[in-house]
Amino acid sequence: MVIGKIVKSNSHTDYVCQVYGPGEVGQPPAREDYAFGTFVRVPLNKGYWLVGIVYDTQLVNPDFGRLGPRLSPQSELAVFSPDYLNEKATLVGIAAVGTTGGSGQSQGVPALASSADTLVERMTEEQVRSFHEGSPAPRVAYAPLLLAQGSPLALYLLRRVVERLLALFPSYASMLSVLQDNLVWQSQIAPIGDTR
Repeated sequence: MVIGKIVKSNSHTDYVCQVYGPGEVGQPPAREDYAFGTFVRVPLNKGYWLVGIVYDTQLVNPDFGRLGPRLSPQSELAVFSPDYLNEKATLVGIAAVGTTGGSGQSQGVPALASSADTLVERMTEEQVRSFHEGSPAPRVAYAPLLLAQGSPLALYLLRRVVERLLALFPSYASMLSVLQDNLVWQSQIAPIGDTR
């Protein structure tokens, strides 16, 4: 399912996607389609995709703070101002964590970058499983990349990823549970001892 398009980047691995709203596509995505921790993919070139994870959401509302009178109420804009553009938008941050396609998948900093206006689509469960399949166990080689970005949400994002992997790889539940327990400790207990 297509959720939106790339509108800018903050770095080689940090993208901003504008989520499609009502009237922009036939069936706009539901909030669950771009929830925190959702895996998405963006086409790079023939057969190759950039893989990313939704890590942030921003709501844009240019009307906020405008206290002056309006010539037409919101409900009558379609009739009296048919050229009015709704400038409200939902933006999601996407952390690029690898590539997939062609001969397989690669986790870490992708060599190629995306382009503006490129469509972003939610990955299926099978695509997420394939991206994490390793030999012999599932791989999360991009974890250091997410942690190095310094976001306060990075540990929570990794916890969400591990929860998803537990459902996709039940035979590796004991190994993934160790990683999950470590991330829980780091996100809940370790900050108490931080005296910076």
